[in-house]
Amino acid sequence: MDKNQTSRADVVTPLHPVRPASATAAPAAVARRGVSYPRPIVSRRSMLREDRHPNSLTAPPVHRGSMPARPWRGFWNGVGTATLMRLTGRNKEVARQTEQPQQPWQAAAKQRRAVFLALTVASSALATTLFAGVQPNYDSAWLEYGQLALFAMLSTWVVTGFLTAMMGFWVMLQGDEQSLSARSVDGKDLSPDARTAIIMPICNEDVATVFAGLRATCESVAATGKGKTFDVFVLSDSYDPEIAAAERAAWEELRSALASSPKQPQVEVYYRLRARRTHRKAGNVADFCRRWGKDYKYMVVLDADSVMSGDCIVSMAKLMEANPQAGIIQTATQAIGHVTLHARAQQFASRVTGRLFTLGMQYWQLGESHYWGHNAIIRVKPFMEHCALAPIKGTGGMSGGIMSHDFVEAALMRRAGYHVWLCADL
Repeated sequence: MDKNQTSRADVVTPLHPVRPASATAAPAAVARRGVSYPRPIVSRRSMLREDRHPNSLTAPPVHRGSMPARPWRGFWNGVGTATLMRLTGRNKEVARQTEQPQQPWQAAAKQRRAVFLALTVASSALATTLFAGVQPNYDSAWLEYGQLALFAMLSTWVVTGFLTAMMGFWVMLQGDEQSLSARSVDGKDLSPDARTAIIMPICNEDVATVFAGLRATCESVAATGKGKTFDVFVLSDSYDPEIAAAERAAWEELRSALASSPKQPQVEVYYRLRARRTHRKAGNVADFCRRWGKDYKYMVVLDADSVMSGDCIVSMAKLMEANPQAGIIQTATQAIGHVTLHARAQQFASRVTGRLFTLGMQYWQLGESHYWGHNAIIRVKPFMEHCALAPIKGTGGMSGGIMSHDFVEAALMRRAGYHVWLCADL
């Protein structure tokens, strides 16, 4: 074809094409009808699918779902509304409509927290009294009482950690019947309907480290024989073109490596590079939920440096199946592979004391625990319905997107009636 000719694929056809006038029509008649003959428009948009929709080659077909964010009403507005509902009795009516059978752990949690509060107040008061007895005489009463107040606050913080570690030691010796344990699902089989997505949000990370850990996780999941139940998504927000290209190459290499072991069912690994990088990690996860969340019952959220065993992931899915009211199950993380002196010291302290504190938090919090944003499994449907995060209105540092989104998402999940568990033996 001559280079001056226009390819048919590059011509944009009008929605309502104009029918050309008859060759024998008079020029005046054509002018009266106002018929015009637009010149062919040459489109500069690429017609190659891989150029227009690059994620269509590396990710499954989109199955869109809704994840609306409920606007924040503000602190004082919320306090006023809660007070008004209590005065008018509306809160009791709402409680009756959403009332669920009380679980045994909820009564135990109230008793434990009452004991925790009493021990904290008593220990802090005793420590402050002893500190006041050894204080020198000050010329200013404001200085004396101000120092005592600061000491009381700091000692309260120390006492809460001490009590948490002590209860963790008690649980190690005696156990806890009210807590959620992976041992409760030992020997049970995982239903094929428990479709689970393992998602890893990343942004300009070290590509070799990310995909080495991800390969270890995928191979471990495949070794359990449940690979067909899980799909892996690498959700990239990388804006460096070189890093994005390296991620794509590493993803292709990972898929080839997994495909070279046909003896056991492998997990499917997908890659998505987000063009509109809004709301950081929380927005990345929400974008996944809106695109593919309806295809999965659960999702396991990993960090860029997370490595999880297949047995742990399968046990998490089993626990979700066995506990329909569980919205989030958080695992107990351990630091590994640190290099610097400070990081190695943190890793050592985590190994020595981390299990005590984890068991202690599990003892006090039970089904109203924290979610740390990674190494946890989430029930997708209620997460999409209740945990979308709207930006905070206003200006300044206390407005905009929520940075510590994980704590807020756990609170929203619990407010929706689902339980948030910390499982210390996962």
